[in-house]
Amino acid sequence: MMETRSRRGIFIIVSIAIAVLFIIISGRYLFLHNKSYKNQAIERGDAIYLNEIKYSPISSPDLNEYTISNVLICKTDMGMKLYEINEYPDYEYIAGYHAWNGEIYKKDETD
Repeated sequence: MMETRSRRGIFIIVSIAIAVLFIIISGRYLFLHNKSYKNQAIERGDAIYLNEIKYSPISSPDLNEYTISNVLICKTDMGMKLYEINEYPDYEYIAGYHAWNGEIYKKDETD
């Protein structure tokens, strides 16, 4: 009888430790892959204003090769998800997606 209580206690402690470890790892992953807590974006016409900086869609492919990361910059006020482009971590170019269709936006230097 005493041995079953001891095993049950160990099982509970190990389960709690695994749950805490899972929460810590999940939180770290979400923190690194979601930057929306510090960014704000507004859609106005064709343009997007990310942290009050204007981004316009590019009509011709200015970018030859690029990789869209899984790092979410934020969502716009209209629900578009904005993602980092691996080659441009400074947000010179960003990718915007409404459901399935996406578009590449470039920082507007004139604004």
